[in-house]
Amino acid sequence: MKHLQATACRCFFYWESTLQSNSIHGDRVMHRALRALGEILVGVILALAAGVLLAMATGYRVGLDAQRLAGEPACMPFLIYVWHKNRGEAPVRGDYVVARMPKTGLGVGGREGDRIVKLVMAGPGDEVRIAGTELWINGKHTDRLWLAKSLPGKKVGDFDTHRVLGPREFFVMGTTKESFDSRYWGPLNREAIIGTAIPVL
Repeated sequence: MKHLQATACRCFFYWESTLQSNSIHGDRVMHRALRALGEILVGVILALAAGVLLAMATGYRVGLDAQRLAGEPACMPFLIYVWHKNRGEAPVRGDYVVARMPKTGLGVGGREGDRIVKLVMAGPGDEVRIAGTELWINGKHTDRLWLAKSLPGKKVGDFDTHRVLGPREFFVMGTTKESFDSRYWGPLNREAIIGTAIPVL
């Protein structure tokens, strides 16, 4: 009986020691993983800082999405952009542009003249059609008017249009449902576009 008790004690001690050993090993692994993650984050931050400084040295500027920074609904999924002023070239479909907010008369969104970042969805010669809450560009269904039912003093159908964009007109949009853009206040004139943006983060 004493032999059995001694065996049980030894087994228990071995099991307890194994748990302690595994716990210490696990702590070391976790510590190494956290340290490696920290080094990666520092590297990413340094690389971003170096990229931003290089961009600024070559005539680019850095912009922050103030709405996203404040935790408010934003029109783009990005927080940081680098951008440069127009160099004479016209934007093309797919470009991110920096523009001046037009006068909308709707009492929402940015103030007239505020800098905004939008994605060019259509340009001179493109066909834009809005019917109800649906948007078509060059005959292809592109998106919806997610805010059509919530803008003050407006109702579905008030934004309906069917037009071909003029030689200096650009239809711009955000990429989130909350975006207040050309779907609601029409195309931007070329003069309102002041630069081209590159999303960073």
